[in-house]
Amino acid sequence: MPVPLAGPGQGLPFPQNLYPSELSNAPQDASSNRLALAPGDTFVIPAGDWLLGMGLYCVLQFLDPVTNAWVIVPGSPWARQQFISSDGFTQRIANLTGCVVSASVINPGTGYVQATTTITAIGAGFSGAVPTLLPIVGGALNISGGTLVANGAGYGVPPIVMIPPPPPAQVNANGVGGIPATAFAVIASGTVSSISITNPGAGYPVAPVAVIVPSPFDPNLSVGITNATVAFTLASSGLIMGAVVTNNGSPLANGSLASVTLSIGGAGSSGSLTANVLQTIVSGTLSSAGTGYGTTGVGFVTYGGAPLAGTITNSPEFNGIAFEPRPANLAVTAASVSLAAPATIYDGGLFESAPSISALGPTVGGVFTIAGLTAVMGSRNDIIIIQPGP
Repeated sequence: MPVPLAGPGQGLPFPQNLYPSELSNAPQDASSNRLALAPGDTFVIPAGDWLLGMGLYCVLQFLDPVTNAWVIVPGSPWARQQFISSDGFTQRIANLTGCVVSASVINPGTGYVQATTTITAIGAGFSGAVPTLLPIVGGALNISGGTLVANGAGYGVPPIVMIPPPPPAQVNANGVGGIPATAFAVIASGTVSSISITNPGAGYPVAPVAVIVPSPFDPNLSVGITNATVAFTLASSGLIMGAVVTNNGSPLANGSLASVTLSIGGAGSSGSLTANVLQTIVSGTLSSAGTGYGTTGVGFVTYGGAPLAGTITNSPEFNGIAFEPRPANLAVTAASVSLAAPATIYDGGLFESAPSISALGPTVGGVFTIAGLTAVMGSRNDIIIIQPGP
């Protein structure tokens, strides 16, 4: 295929109208390759090839055809630069700091019916629209794992377990669709010894028929492999097994992120969900000055900040693989001078729950008492770069 001319003096295309104002009913637009996104703002990437600079607090999302919801890729907080080929509809940049992005199942409850179960977000800190969440009742794989019909033979590395997704809302008996399940195989002496669930999924009308496929990098492919087979069962009738965020709503006010609650309505009982809010550190002050830090001040490191684990074992949240937080970078100068000293925030980090904060050095003489920092979690404005590709 033809490629653009390149060489000395040939640069990238000049910024273009992202939504051409010459089109009928299109908004007025000026050429630029830099955009500001306030908390709660999203920007659908126009069709074409784009070099993206994601800023510090924005994430890249795709419109999941299975759940029909916008999904944050788990490692997105770390991917500050992307090259995207967009169709103009299914990929977007979003500043969701301060917004509800997911929900963890704390108690699946009993006796729920899909048609009557509702989730309502309640919080005094919302600046506008509240988020909307769709509950998924039942239809999850038995988390004890799949039943091996045949163990197979000749595997040099574990094969791949491929599980089809639930039917979409249009053809699903529950009318809302579901959440895809995932699992992996464990081998011993060349045979599959067990199948472990990493996400039981939800919304399956019947148990899916999975396929176990040899890894394309298995050194025994040329020798010959006998494929294993597995059968799954469903074991979650009447239980809330997941929730899909269909609209992130407006951001919560800084410092009030923990005020949001999710209320479950319907025929069942005992179910409970906790909202996970995308957040960053917006300010911090010393709660204890510590000693021994000298005149250079003290730096702080964060850890944690993942979505709540919930109680559904073998789920992405429970196993800590649903979202990868990005630690913050902050410091307080002249730490021993005043407890009122504010923190300088170089990067507030990106989290789905409030992180823990610990002091770093440097110290004088190696003898010190640890300083403490009280942080306010919230949302931040951000700037993105969207440069036309070659």
